[in-house]
Amino acid sequence: MPYTFLKPKTTNVLADTWNIVKNKWYFWLPIPLTYFFYPLIAISIIIFAMTYSQVRESFWKEFAQINGWQYQENAETQFFGSSPLLETEQGLMFKEGHGRNVANQINGMIDNRLFRLFNYQFTIGSGKSRTIYHYTVFAFKFIGSCPHIYLNNRSNSWSLEIGEKIPLPKEFEDKFSLMAPKEYEIEALEIFTPDILVKLLESDFPYDVEFVNQEIIVFADGQINDFPSLEKSFNQALVLNDLLASKLDKFKFEKIGDRTASL
Repeated sequence: MPYTFLKPKTTNVLADTWNIVKNKWYFWLPIPLTYFFYPLIAISIIIFAMTYSQVRESFWKEFAQINGWQYQENAETQFFGSSPLLETEQGLMFKEGHGRNVANQINGMIDNRLFRLFNYQFTIGSGKSRTIYHYTVFAFKFIGSCPHIYLNNRSNSWSLEIGEKIPLPKEFEDKFSLMAPKEYEIEALEIFTPDILVKLLESDFPYDVEFVNQEIIVFADGQINDFPSLEKSFNQALVLNDLLASKLDKFKFEKIGDRTASL
């Protein structure tokens, strides 16, 4: 049964931004003047972008507050390097590209399970070939321990290939690729059993999943800016957590000699 979230006052970032700026005289003033000096349109664009950023932060902050969770203020934007909030992250996706940044972090508990939620982005390339990848990240804490494991959904915009690629049954190999450190393949297959993969296929589960530091980390591809999309993605992440939580709470593994259990 889907979890019911309380709805924030701000429900659609783009629509709410437009409703604000369309009533501001200084937003419209530069537009007719662009007939004489085209670069003045940049003023209206900047006003819209600044308002959009403020509304987007309000959306996440209200979502946290109305549901009784903690909201962490945005880190200062980093034009070079990475956000300070990423310094303790061990996930593979948090090492991709450059200009990595975390914003709108929420911490809380659902059904006695600690979770955190935040926006994440990184950049590949520069100049005209630059591409920015956006994710909404859901992370759930479990009690047991397992090696570093990554399940890559092949339909996503960004794919990771690292460690030992574990062969999957043919009906799954076109949809997923499963990776684990060398000699820890058995542990990965004990978690992602055929019945679990079938359930992911049946639910059309669209995200990458990583297990690291006793967390299930779900990477929802793209930028979420409205409540219905957030509610849907959060519930998809919760479905995976529900499928694996009891198994991972009991899961224990023994390190193999000097073989690293990290990817």
